[in-house]
Amino acid sequence: MADFVLSVVAKGLMGKVMSLASEHIGSAWGFKEELGKLEDSLTKIQAVLHDAEKRQVSDESVKIWLLQLKDVAYKADNVLDKFGYEILRRKVESQKRKKVRSFFSTSNRIVFPFKMVNKIKSINQSLDRIKDDVALLGLIESLNPIPKISLDRETDSFIGDSEVVGRGDDVLKIVNLLISANNQRVISVIPIVGMAGLGKTTIAKQVYNHELVKKHFDVQMWVCVSDNFDVKRILREILEILDNNCCGLENKNAILHHLQENLQGKRYLLILDDVWNEDGEKWDNLRSSLLGINQNNGNNIIVTTRSDNVAQIMETSPSHKLEKLLEDECWLIFKEKAFANERIPVTPDLEDIGRKIAKRCGGNPLAARVLGGMMRFKEDKSEWLLIQNSKTWDSMGDNNGIFPILKLSFDHLPTPSLKQCFAYCSIFPKDFVIEKKLLVQHWMAEGFLQTSKRSFSMIEDIGNKYFDLLLANSLFQDPEKDFCGDITRCKMHDLVHDLVLSISKVETLHLEGNLGDDIDASHIRRLSLKSNDHTTYAIPLSKDGMGRLRTVFLNRVNLGDKLLEFKCVRGLSLSGSCIKELPKSIGKLRHLRLLHIKDTNIKLIPNSVSMLYNLQTLVIKDCHFLKVLPKNLQNLINLRHIDIDHCYINQLPINMGQLTCLQTLPLFIVGQDVGYRIEELGCLSQLRGKVYIYNLEHVRDKEEGKTANLVEKPKVHKLGLHWSSWRKREGNNNDEDVLEGLQPHSNLKSLKIEYFNGEKFPSWLLGSDNIRGGLLLFNHLLEFCLSYCKKCEKIPTLGHLPSLKVLRIGGMDNVRCIGTEFYNGYNGEGSSNSRGASGSTVLFPALETFVLSSMHNLVEWTEPTAEIGMIFPRLEYLKVLDCEKLIGAPCHFPSLKELSFYKIRGPAFEKIISELTTLTSLKISEISELACLPEHFLQKNRNLMDLRIGECADLESILPHERVWPICTSLRSLSINGCDKLSTLPDALHNLHCLEKFEVNCCRNVRSFPSISSFLQNLLISCSDEVLPVLQSCMSLQNLIICNCPHLISIPDLRNLHSLTYLEIYSCPNLISIPDLKELPSLTQLEIRDCSNLILIPDLKEYPSLTQLKISGCSNLISIPDIRELHSLTHLGIRQCQKLRGVPDGLDCLTHLKCLWIGDICKELNSFPSLNSILRPHAPLQRLHLYGWNSLNSLPEAIKYFTALQILEISKFGEMNSLPDWLGNLSSLQTLYIYNCKNMMYLPTTQAMRRLIKLEKLEIWKCPKLEKRCAEGSGAEWSKIAHILYFSSNVWGDHFHRIYNN
Repeated sequence: MADFVLSVVAKGLMGKVMSLASEHIGSAWGFKEELGKLEDSLTKIQAVLHDAEKRQVSDESVKIWLLQLKDVAYKADNVLDKFGYEILRRKVESQKRKKVRSFFSTSNRIVFPFKMVNKIKSINQSLDRIKDDVALLGLIESLNPIPKISLDRETDSFIGDSEVVGRGDDVLKIVNLLISANNQRVISVIPIVGMAGLGKTTIAKQVYNHELVKKHFDVQMWVCVSDNFDVKRILREILEILDNNCCGLENKNAILHHLQENLQGKRYLLILDDVWNEDGEKWDNLRSSLLGINQNNGNNIIVTTRSDNVAQIMETSPSHKLEKLLEDECWLIFKEKAFANERIPVTPDLEDIGRKIAKRCGGNPLAARVLGGMMRFKEDKSEWLLIQNSKTWDSMGDNNGIFPILKLSFDHLPTPSLKQCFAYCSIFPKDFVIEKKLLVQHWMAEGFLQTSKRSFSMIEDIGNKYFDLLLANSLFQDPEKDFCGDITRCKMHDLVHDLVLSISKVETLHLEGNLGDDIDASHIRRLSLKSNDHTTYAIPLSKDGMGRLRTVFLNRVNLGDKLLEFKCVRGLSLSGSCIKELPKSIGKLRHLRLLHIKDTNIKLIPNSVSMLYNLQTLVIKDCHFLKVLPKNLQNLINLRHIDIDHCYINQLPINMGQLTCLQTLPLFIVGQDVGYRIEELGCLSQLRGKVYIYNLEHVRDKEEGKTANLVEKPKVHKLGLHWSSWRKREGNNNDEDVLEGLQPHSNLKSLKIEYFNGEKFPSWLLGSDNIRGGLLLFNHLLEFCLSYCKKCEKIPTLGHLPSLKVLRIGGMDNVRCIGTEFYNGYNGEGSSNSRGASGSTVLFPALETFVLSSMHNLVEWTEPTAEIGMIFPRLEYLKVLDCEKLIGAPCHFPSLKELSFYKIRGPAFEKIISELTTLTSLKISEISELACLPEHFLQKNRNLMDLRIGECADLESILPHERVWPICTSLRSLSINGCDKLSTLPDALHNLHCLEKFEVNCCRNVRSFPSISSFLQNLLISCSDEVLPVLQSCMSLQNLIICNCPHLISIPDLRNLHSLTYLEIYSCPNLISIPDLKELPSLTQLEIRDCSNLILIPDLKEYPSLTQLKISGCSNLISIPDIRELHSLTHLGIRQCQKLRGVPDGLDCLTHLKCLWIGDICKELNSFPSLNSILRPHAPLQRLHLYGWNSLNSLPEAIKYFTALQILEISKFGEMNSLPDWLGNLSSLQTLYIYNCKNMMYLPTTQAMRRLIKLEKLEIWKCPKLEKRCAEGSGAEWSKIAHILYFSSNVWGDHFHRIYNN
C-alpha cells in the first residue's frame, strides 16, 4: 500500500511546493533554497518507491523504511498546508482592508512565525537520512508496470445486468415458494446459502423486484444485517423504510408501536441480507418481535448467508443452496463486462484468452465481473496474456477463495490516485450506502484528486471519473440513479470490503461500542468511531495520534472540545442527537476541508468556522434547531459545496457572491438589502445540480432578475423559482417582469415555478422555434411543476417536450380550459424526437406521471384532434384532484396503470376511463353525479387489482350489472367508504378468489352483506342492519374490523376463524354482547371501543397468545374478566369505562406487560386505583399513560418504583398542583406528557428534574397555570426544564387519539 499512498502524497507535496514557488513565498520569506531541496528529495525518493513496495513483503527493514518515509511525507504535507492557509488568511484579510500592496513583501515577513521555516529545514534533514538509507537497502529506480489509461476516455459504468446469468431457475424456484398457497405460516423463513461471491444478494434482489412478488405482498423491506445482528437496529431500519418520519428512534418499544401501526393487516416480505449471527437467542428475540407486530399468515423472510449454521437456526423452509456457475456462464458475465459498449472488439484471440481467464473464476460470478471490468480497459493482446499468465492463479486455494482475483484487480487500477481513492473507502462499514457526491468531496478533502495545469477539468470531474472506473471494475456495485438518470449511490460487496480493509489496515481504524484502553495506532490516519449511546468518549489514541488523523467519522459520539485535538484533520463528519454544540474554537482546525454535520441538535455554528479558509465542503443535514449559518461565511473563498436544508435555514449570510468557487448551493433566499439580493447568484458561475430560489418578491424587475445570470449556468439541472405564499396579492406586481429575467440554460432537467402572481408566463417559457411550437429551449427537461400560479389563464405548450417524464400542475385558479395549445400551440408539426413509427406526431412522448390538482375553475380539458397526433403513449400514473367544475376530459391513455380522482364530476370521470384497458389501480373519492361505474369498465380492465371508492354521495351501485363481477379475476382489494346512497353489495363477490381485502365503511344504507369469499384475509364491515353475515366460511380471514354499525345488536359466531389474528370492534352503540372467542387460537390483538351498551366482555382465559388488549369508551361496562392467564400480553389499555370500579384481577401475572393505558373509570373513587400489582423486577413496565378525573390530587404511589419507565403521561388529575419529587427516581424516563391538569403549578424540584438524565421531551397541554410558569426565559419553572431538548406547550391536535392508538 505504501507505494500508491506515498505516490499520491508526494504528488500533492510537489504541487504545494510549486504553488508556494509561484506565489514567490520562498523568496519573500527566505527559504527558496529549502523548497528546492524538498522538491529534489521528493523526486529522487519517488523513483525507488515501486521497488520498495515489491520488497517490503519479504524485507522488514524496507517495510520500516516506507513507514518512516510516509510519516515524514505527512508531516511535510501538514507544514506546507499551514503555509497555504497563511496565504489564504492574508488574502482574506487583504480583501477586507482593500489593500493593494503585496502581503508577501519583506515588510510583512515578521507576521509569519520563523519556526515554520525551521520545520521545512527539519523535514529536509529527515528526508536526507531517508535518502541515505536507499543505498543501504539496495533500492533501485524502477517504473510501475501497470499501464495507465487516459481519464479523459469516456466510461459508462452502468452496463448490462450480467449479474443474473445462470440464476433464472434459482429466482423462479424461490418466487414460487413465496407465492405458493401452502405458504401459510405467520412467518416463513427461506435461507439462500452459498459461498462468498456466488450471487446470494443478487438472487434476493431479483426475487424482491419480481412482478409476481410485488403483487403478492403488501409491503417489502430490505435490511443489510452483516456482522452486527442488533435486533433494535434491524427493527429501526425496517421502520425507517416504512415511515420516513420515524427516523432516529432509539426506544425499542416506540419502534415496535410504529411498526405495528405500519404493518397491521398487511402481508410483508423482509430480506435480511448477509446474516452471520449464529446466536439462536438473538434470532428468537427478533422473531418474537416480528410476531408481536403482525400475526397475519403468509409473511416471509428471505435470509442470505454463507453459513449453514445460520440457515439451520432461522429456516422454516429448506435452504436454497447456490451452486457454482458453469464455465460458459462465467464467460458470458466476463464478456459483457470486458467488451462493454463494444469499446474493444471481440477478436478470436481475445475471446480465446478471455475464455481461459473466465475459466479461472471457478464458477464465481463476482470474480467474473471483477476480472471482466479490469480487462475492459486493456486493449492489447499482450496485456490480456499478462493476466492469463499471472502468478495470482497459483495462490487461489480453498482458503483464499477469490480474494487473489480481487487483489489483482486492485493492483491493475491505472493510477496511484485511483488506488488511494479506493483504499479510502475502508472508512465505511460493511453494507454502507456510499453517496457518490459526498465520497468525491471526501477524496478531494484528502488531496487525492489533482488536475494538471493543462487540464480544464474540475477536481470533482476527476473524482466522478474515478468513481465510474471503480464501478466499471465492479469494485463498486448496486448503483442507484436519481430522477435525472445520474448515478448517486452505490455499495461494496462484502468481499471487496474485506479487500479494502486489508489494503488500508495500517492507516484506518474502526471503533464501536466499548472502546477499551489505549491502542498502538502510531500510523493511523483515518478513524471511524461509533457508539450506541450518548456518552462522551475518550478516544484510545494519544494526543499525538489524534493530531495525526486526517479523516474522522463520529457517529453518536460527543467529544466536545476534544474535537480540537484533531489539529490536522481534513475531513470531519459528525452525526447523532447527542451533539448539541460545536467547540467555539473550531476555527483552529486550519487544515479542515470538509465538515459534515448530520442529525444533530446543534442550534448554532460558531462564527469561528469562518476562519477555516481551506474549507471546501460544508454539509448540514437534518439539524432541526439550526436556523442560521455563520455570518462571515463569505470569508471561505475556497468553499465549493454548501449542502443545506431549506426547511430549517431561513436566511443565508451576506455576500454569498464572494464564494466564486461554489458549485453546490441548493437554495438561495433573496433578501432586500445589499449583499442579500439575487445579484449574488450572478457571480457563482460554477453552480451545478439543484438550485431553488426563494422570496422572489424581493426582486425588483427583469434587469435585476438577469443579474442572477441563470442562462449562463449550464450545469444547473434542477431549478426552483419560488415566490412567498403569504405575500399580499392586491394591486400590481412585478412577477411577470422578474420571471422574464430568470431565463435558465437549455440544459435544464427539472423546473418548478411556485406562487408566481403574474397573468402570463415569460417568452422563454412560451417561445417557439417554428418546428415544435412551445418551450423552444428545453429538450432535456424531465420534470415540470407549476404550483399556485393563480392569475395565469393558460398553461404553456408542453406536448412536444421529447424528454418530459413528470408533469405537475396545481392551484391555477384562473385556468378554465386546457385546450389544444397545451399539446401544440402552433403549426402541429413535430420534431424528429417526437414522431411515431408511422411518422405521425406523438405528443407527450415520454410522459409517465401527470398530476392535475386544485384547479378549482377548470371546466374543460380538451382532447387533441386526430390531426394533431397521438398523445400520452407512455403515461402510467394520472391523478386529478380538486377539479370540481371539470366536465370535459380526454380519453386516450393507452398505457395507464394507476388512476386517482378526488373531487371531480362524474361526466369527466366517465370520459377519462371510457377507453381504458390497462388499469391496475383505481382510487376515486368525492365524485359527484356518479351513480355507478361504467358498465364495461371491469370488462375492459381485467388486470385491475385495487379498487377504492370513497365519499361518492350519488353512488347507488358499484356496477349496473351483477354478471360482470366474475370476470374480475385479478381484483385483490375492494374498498367502499362513505357512500350513503349505496344500499346493496354484489352477491358475486364470493366468487372473486383473488380478493384478499374487502372494506365497507360508513355506508349507512347498506342493509345486508353478500356471502364472503373463503379466500378473504382482511375484512372491514360497517352496515345499518341488526345482524352481520355469517363469517364461519372465511377460513383465511386474518384481520376483522366491525365498526360504525348503529343498529347492530350482536355479532355472529366467529368460531372456525382459526387464522384470525386481529379483531377490532368500535362505534357499535347498541351492541350488547360479544360472542365467545375461545376457538380463535391465533388471536393476538383485541380492541373494543365506543360500544356504549356493552355490559360484558367474554372470558379471556383461553387466549395465551393475546399480546394486545384495549378497551375504551364502553360506558356501561361493569367488569373486565380475569386476565391472569394472558401471559403473552404486552399492551393493555382500559379507559373511559365509567362504571368500572377498579383494574381487572391478574395484573400481577402479566410478566411481559410493557405498555399500560389506564384510567378515566369510576369517578366516585377518591384516589386512582392501586398499581402495586404490576411491580416486579423482571420485564418492567416501559410505557404508562394515566387518565384521571377532576377530583384527583395525587398520583399512584407505586409509580416511584417504575424505574424502567421510558414514557409517562399524566392527564386529568384536576386537583393536583405539583408533581412529587420522587418522579426524579425514574432514571430511564425519556418522554413526559402532562395534559389537562388545570391546577398544576409546580414541577419536581430542580435537583429531582436533573436526575432525569435521559429526559429529552416534555409536553404540557391545557395546564394554564403550569404553562405560564414554564414560559421560556421568564417562567418560574423554566430553569428546571431549560436543559430539556424538546419542550412544547399548548400543543394542537387530538393527542389522546394519537397516543392511545400508538
